[in-house]
Amino acid sequence: MHYSRPMRVFLIHGMARSPVSMALLAARLRKAGHKTHLFGYFVTRETLQDIAERLVRRVAKALASDGQDARCEPYAIVGHSLGNVIARLASPGLPPGLASMVMIAPPNRPAIAARWLVDNAVYRVLTRDAGQKLADPEFFERLPAPFVPTLVIAGTVGLKASWLPFEGRPNDGVVALEETHLEGATTLEVEGIHTFLMNRRDVFEAVHGFLETGHLEVPEPVVRAG
Repeated sequence: MHYSRPMRVFLIHGMARSPVSMALLAARLRKAGHKTHLFGYFVTRETLQDIAERLVRRVAKALASDGQDARCEPYAIVGHSLGNVIARLASPGLPPGLASMVMIAPPNRPAIAARWLVDNAVYRVLTRDAGQKLADPEFFERLPAPFVPTLVIAGTVGLKASWLPFEGRPNDGVVALEETHLEGATTLEVEGIHTFLMNRRDVFEAVHGFLETGHLEVPEPVVRAG
């Protein structure tokens, strides 16, 4: 499959991970002709708002580094898990040129797992502000929605035992399928688990195709719009 519109892509990892977790996807995107940037953060050191503001500065700096022409070029954001919440929070302040977003395993609604753990002392210490926000319905009500074409990629092979927080509902082991849905976005369901979705070859193909064309091009997708 050939695409003709490579662009600059900012990749944002999930909570308790590092930029290394997005390195394979970044390498594949670079091989396909895109220019990639890995963005890192630590939820134990910064609030979500602080991280989002730093992302805005990072994008602006990267676009400015190549001069005026680069600032006029389209760019995209690809996030995993909490990285998508950060991208949404940052979106109103991002420089002009954002062309599309890809959300891999995103919590787009209050997370069942976070609500289950929100009062746990260890969870509170390890996740700080981010962990509390993930369980807060009011936070998600205020969270800006993407204003560009958006693809959601959701895993479906997490355990479905009735005694788990998901109570038998489809999930990827961390995020329930229903929590990934976002009005106006296209959802691609894949048989994968949360932690490693970004490393799958079929996920790369979907990401690459969406960045280049603005719509999903896979042979037999399970797709849900809205």
